[in-house]
Amino acid sequence: MEGEEDLIDEEVTAVVLALIVVAGVFTFSQAFLAGRVVEPFSELGVLGAEMKIGDYPREVLVNESFKLHLYIGNHEGRIMYYTIYIKLGDKSTLVNETIPANTSTIAFYEAILPHNETVIIPVNIRINTPGRNLRLIFEMWIHDGGLLKYHGRWCQLWLNVTAPQKP
Repeated sequence: MEGEEDLIDEEVTAVVLALIVVAGVFTFSQAFLAGRVVEPFSELGVLGAEMKIGDYPREVLVNESFKLHLYIGNHEGRIMYYTIYIKLGDKSTLVNETIPANTSTIAFYEAILPHNETVIIPVNIRINTPGRNLRLIFEMWIHDGGLLKYHGRWCQLWLNVTAPQKP
């Protein structure tokens, strides 16, 4: 009987030690990973004049100023310095996650954001060239180690820009 009690005591001790080890590993991992960003990302959005999605102009006049808002969000786990380029293109302008648009920049805006912060920047845009189905392209670039790099975030707004009618 004494041998059975020793065996049970050893089993209980082993189970208790295993639970302590598991709890210790879990506690250590939570403390070690706290504040770590598992999947860092940045946000870029365009809002209309009333700061709403979908509140965008479709038709503007040449040299007519219209208002939009840039939405920028930082979830990179560190402070970020962003430059947003606004470019004018058309249906043939190539832009994607790896290639920025190779067209003229009509404006740019900068923002420095801490982790988990967002900013909405009002922008007034004026286009001096008429055209149908023009693309207003918004590209996010980051300043990283003294270099300006395309961040692969972009969005667009399709517009018709018409010349004012002569009386």
